[in-house]
Amino acid sequence: MARRYIVLGSIAILGVLFLFGCSGEKKQVDPYAEVSLEQATRGPVVVSKGFKYKLRNPEIVEGNGHLLVIKEGNIIEFIAGRSIADKLEGMDLSNIEFNVVKKFSPYTHFKCEQVVSGEDTVFISTAGTIDYPRITPVGEFKSADHDDYNLDRLKYNRTADLRKAVDKQFAVKGTVSLIEEDGDEVWMLTGGQGVVRIIDPTDGVSIILKMLAANDMEFEGGITFTEVEPWPERKNNQICGNVEIDFIRYMDKMVSGG
Repeated sequence: MARRYIVLGSIAILGVLFLFGCSGEKKQVDPYAEVSLEQATRGPVVVSKGFKYKLRNPEIVEGNGHLLVIKEGNIIEFIAGRSIADKLEGMDLSNIEFNVVKKFSPYTHFKCEQVVSGEDTVFISTAGTIDYPRITPVGEFKSADHDDYNLDRLKYNRTADLRKAVDKQFAVKGTVSLIEEDGDEVWMLTGGQGVVRIIDPTDGVSIILKMLAANDMEFEGGITFTEVEPWPERKNNQICGNVEIDFIRYMDKMVSGG
């Protein structure tokens, strides 16, 4: 019996030495499990207390405000963190780790707690509310409220027709461009002769607009026509009016909100 106690005691001592190391100091255990973006988003499930993951060297596609778009293979995801786009400035992006927490409410998304590059660690606040965009596979996305519409039907000089379009929701295709207007940068959406101004795009929508423009990709999404451009301005700039973006497609995903 005494021998059994000695063995059990030895095992306990070895466990303590393993945890604290030979110096007696407790070893730091990284709470973030290193996974690929595919594992983080689609599984298989990786054991990590609190769903904390380390994403190493994903491609940073674009950033705006509190959001980043990262890419690995054909998988694209958003990472949220207060002013995260600004905090990456000056960091070595060729060797970078994002320590994130996977959240499941109101839908699956990632919040960034730390960005690590070499000896530099930047802590990202997750306090407050960040409008996180909803990402839905195109095949699963449904919008019964938006009728297919050709933007070329919007004519700047047909005031009566434009007024009928106010508050209507359309599913449209076109091209986007960034122009300067009264000292501000403004996104425009064009389809044939129909030109509309995009107002108040969210961070998530702004990122997608940037990626579409940078890669000369077609805009495909849902809009709400909110306001007709006053005639004196419309006569000069040939802009039909203002629209809000309800959803927007990027590759095989539909992005809405955020």
